[in-house]
Amino acid sequence: MMRARHLIAAALLIALPGMAAADTATTQALQQALQRLQNAQRSGPPMPSATLSGLHSSLQMMTRDQANPALFQVDQAIFNARLAGLYEQRQQAAEQNRLSSLQRLVQSLTRQHQSLQDEYGRLREQLASKAMSGAQTRHLQAEIQQQQQMLQSEEQRLAGMAIQQGATPIPGVSTSPLTAQPGYGKALTVYAQVRAASDGVHVTMPVTSLFGSDNRLSADGEQRLQAISGILKQTAASEILVRVAPQPLGANVATQRAETILRTLRRNGVPDKVLALATGAGLGTGTAELLLVNANPTP
Repeated sequence: MMRARHLIAAALLIALPGMAAADTATTQALQQALQRLQNAQRSGPPMPSATLSGLHSSLQMMTRDQANPALFQVDQAIFNARLAGLYEQRQQAAEQNRLSSLQRLVQSLTRQHQSLQDEYGRLREQLASKAMSGAQTRHLQAEIQQQQQMLQSEEQRLAGMAIQQGATPIPGVSTSPLTAQPGYGKALTVYAQVRAASDGVHVTMPVTSLFGSDNRLSADGEQRLQAISGILKQTAASEILVRVAPQPLGANVATQRAETILRTLRRNGVPDKVLALATGAGLGTGTAELLLVNANPTP
């Protein structure tokens, strides 16, 4: 496996012929991106082929555009978004595994508790016939109480894990509270969930709030995007990445819906030069997101 990863890295470096022509900062950024990809391959389960292919494609675009700083930053933002999506997927899978383990433990404790209760019932019957001493009965009662306390403790831990599902930060991406966001971020909360992070401002909406049963925007979706477009035009985002989570009907549906959102934002006056599509991998099921890269309010 390690040999295969080195071969992938070597092949990618061969595919990046413009690396030596870039300035030092760009070359370092490109090397760091490659190192992050290699670390992600070493530190977790095997990546889906589509995810790995998308990350390699982003690195190749960064290399191709390294002579153009503006395009390089866009390519780098897409790479970061894709890698963040991978980490989020892995984190959610790990949390789900932990939750399943806790559920199995609670089920086991529940069975033990029931068994002790049954045994306690039998012993009470024996006590009624004076076949057991009072000391033995007190010992059994103390054991049952201890098992009950263990069960309650595990149930509380399980409830806490369930509440935390979906709220775990992405490794390497720091978030900030809503009060730390610029004014337009607060305005966007009327229409979407807004979260500021080191890679930009995430504007997340349920897909059902935008689309009907097909790939066409609903009337409410049109109004929502029109209002959001008016707010986005007040920002100075260098890039607005449109992302839609993979749909049950297939990846093509997610892509078509993302394209529909992008065209609507463009039609409502959001500059075309800042709009781009990005993969929806890592988003919660049934959600659409606008990632505002380097977003600041206009003067």
